[in-house]
Amino acid sequence: MVAALAAVGTFVTANAALLQGIGTAVSAFGAISSARAQQKQYNAQAAQAKIQGRTQAIQYKQQGADVLRNINETLAMTTARAGQFGDPTLGSALALQKFALKEGYGEYGTSIDNSQLALAGAAAQASIYRQAGRTAMVGGMFQAAGTLGEGIYRQTQLRPVLSA
Repeated sequence: MVAALAAVGTFVTANAALLQGIGTAVSAFGAISSARAQQKQYNAQAAQAKIQGRTQAIQYKQQGADVLRNINETLAMTTARAGQFGDPTLGSALALQKFALKEGYGEYGTSIDNSQLALAGAAAQASIYRQAGRTAMVGGMFQAAGTLGEGIYRQTQLRPVLSA
């Protein structure tokens, strides 16, 4: 009877060790899967950041085009009005045109700079997200390795019990 109970105990201990090993493997796989999902999320955020940067850049370029259109309208208006009263290339009409050109080209340059900054900022943010994704993946791998190592250690602790 004692031998039968010992055999049952050994069987239960062996199955417990097997279940523990399976649980460890599933836990490690879960850590890797979670890390992979987190990396995909960060990659999606990186793509979204780049799209937002491009959208902002387009808006700034449109703003620059609007500035150029306004310059042309201002020049045409001052030329037309000055033409009514004499030579449009002299005096206050010329001064107004020079002022409009100076201010307009300054605004245009600012809008182009803003466009480039939006693209650069988006690229930097996307890079940060991609790096966070890589870090999450590496962390998940280390967590999985730690889980497997812990499971192996537990298995080695159970072997003397199984051998007895």
